[in-house]
Amino acid sequence: MSDAGEEAIAASAAKKADKETMEEKKDDDALFETRKHAIQTTWKAVEDSLGVAATELFYKHLFEEYPDVRSMFPDGDMKEQAEKLFKTVTLAVDYLKDVPSLLPILADLGGKHAAWDVKPEHYDAVGECLIWTLKTGLGDAWTDEVADAWVWVYQIIAKTMSDAGEEARAAKADKKDVQFTGDVKEPEEAKAVQKQEVPIVEKQASIRSLIRAGKTDRNDIQLRPVSTALLVIDIQKELARIDEDSPNIDYVKKVFPRMIENTARLINLMRKNRSTLEPKETGSEIIFTYCQALTDDSRDVSLDYKLSGSFLANLPSPSRPAQFIDGVRPIVGQDVMLPKTSCSVFNATNIDYVLRNLDVEQLVICGQLTDQCVESAVRDAADRGYLVTVAEDACTALSESDHLKGLHGMRGFSRMLSTDEVLQELRQN
Repeated sequence: MSDAGEEAIAASAAKKADKETMEEKKDDDALFETRKHAIQTTWKAVEDSLGVAATELFYKHLFEEYPDVRSMFPDGDMKEQAEKLFKTVTLAVDYLKDVPSLLPILADLGGKHAAWDVKPEHYDAVGECLIWTLKTGLGDAWTDEVADAWVWVYQIIAKTMSDAGEEARAAKADKKDVQFTGDVKEPEEAKAVQKQEVPIVEKQASIRSLIRAGKTDRNDIQLRPVSTALLVIDIQKELARIDEDSPNIDYVKKVFPRMIENTARLINLMRKNRSTLEPKETGSEIIFTYCQALTDDSRDVSLDYKLSGSFLANLPSPSRPAQFIDGVRPIVGQDVMLPKTSCSVFNATNIDYVLRNLDVEQLVICGQLTDQCVESAVRDAADRGYLVTVAEDACTALSESDHLKGLHGMRGFSRMLSTDEVLQELRQN
């Protein structure tokens, strides 16, 4: 056969293979759409008929079938945990329209669950009980097609989270055991103790000096009050009013008061710690940043703010200052107050200069909005060498999806803790 004939045959085969690949892709796309539709419609039915009672039923069945896992959850009523799971499933179902964005969120959750000692076999137990709950709740609406769709999506969720958890465990096992007590002795001082048995004054090392590149994990570095500052972002009356016309009004009415309450708890402990210090001694600092222009006509605000609606183009000013909220109010002359005129406090103020003067190495950040000013501050702080902890339930956004997107965007730059966990660290260290 001539070379031309062989080339023609090869081209024909390649064309046929391309056609088959395209047809397979169309089949895969069609199957995905069928499964997505089945999942979304049946979960909507569960929402309408059962709501949070569905996830409460799930936990009841899980603990009956696998009693050993009960100890992995908080004692007492599981209603709050059931609400969290219900919201997580709802978000995952909604994100089926954007799977590439869903997968990294699941991976983050998997890493976090690994820290709670969740292992691959636990995902099997959860999957079994989830399918049982859906089948029980949907009744006659539970068809073979629906079963196929839910089994398929849970397998993706479980594998993504389980693989991420195993990676997190492996990374932790590979790290050297670095203890961040902050109390270190220089080699020569240690020798002096051994030889002369005379007391020495231990000095507290800089946290940054204890970090070993590629070995230290940010989650191993607990908060140390003497080197920590609390940064409260944009919690002011002008920005804390609830819009009754918001499509997310139920969410907003729940989380805005929670943000204020948890921020007040953080402020109270920081002030208690600070009250034990000597005059001019640094530590347990509280920094308030808030939207306020330098001029009464707001001509100094950022171009972005001038393009972002009436309020941001006409901020509070020296003659009509920002109004604060009871419990989350700075004490003039004691707390640091930094008015800002753009999204990031690190771009709009001299906060970096102030923090270094105060010997701050660690920042606890809270406030609003999670996916805007809070996220900007977290990223900028991390880039400038600060160790950042986000009090995730002391932050909020205008919708739950915006809040979760903000948290996801900050995970690579910070630790994520609840307010209770932050308070615990600050009390014990």
